[in-house]
Amino acid sequence: MVSRRAAAKREEFPDGSFDVVIRGQGLAAVIAAVDCARIGLRTVVVSPSDWIETRNSASARAGVMEELCAEFGIEFETVRPRKGDESVLGIPASPFSRAVRQACGWGGAWRVYLDRVRPLLAIGEERNLARLVTSRLGATALDKLVRPHTEAVLGCAPEDVDIVDCVPELLPALSRVGSLTLGVVELLATDERFTSMIAPRGGIRALETAAIARADHFAVTRTAPDRQQVSGHTTLDLSAPLFTQALDRAIPIARELARDARRSVLADPDYRPIGPVDLER
Repeated sequence: MVSRRAAAKREEFPDGSFDVVIRGQGLAAVIAAVDCARIGLRTVVVSPSDWIETRNSASARAGVMEELCAEFGIEFETVRPRKGDESVLGIPASPFSRAVRQACGWGGAWRVYLDRVRPLLAIGEERNLARLVTSRLGATALDKLVRPHTEAVLGCAPEDVDIVDCVPELLPALSRVGSLTLGVVELLATDERFTSMIAPRGGIRALETAAIARADHFAVTRTAPDRQQVSGHTTLDLSAPLFTQALDRAIPIARELARDARRSVLADPDYRPIGPVDLER
């Protein structure tokens, strides 16, 4: 519920005026808005009105999703692959694993194995996941292994995935060891959570619903780009694919940008915040 103080103060300003404008969609944008609005800054999220989160899980790396589930009171399960079937972005660590053989057949598994012996022609230059996987592992691995993973976990096709956005450690590992599958092995040696997934009860949509409820509590405005002209002291652009794909990376970045936005608004001696700021919240 919006306080009388907040409502009275808002009436002094045009409807389209805000302290912070966030342009983007999905969970990361809503959480950034909550972080700004919780101290009283008048905040708006400008995003397509028809966007709905449908994924069931997200990467367990760095503990980001566990902490977020705890913050919003959402129960979750940590899902780990069968031993030997580990993968990163759907790229297998073992070319002849049971998962690879079942999905791609023996012919497809041998094609994946060629990655181990084929030299790198352009080290670290290809950032597009679909093109890199097709080149190194073959079209069957792309369609049977990688595509199902990216659609289920990242919410998009591999053709739309920038590897540097989602798993920036992968290309340097590929360059060091000379093989995409061995690069996955190296990543797993540094952090086994690369292969683990956090599955909230009700899917990522449950987290988004909880975040939207929190945003409503702090009077965050949500609007579509063509519905209302908005302006603000500070604007955050969270529209890049990173912010809707790799949530384990996107959410910490979005929250850091929200902290910077708060500092920008509060540190400007010539600007009076629209919202009723309360730094104790």
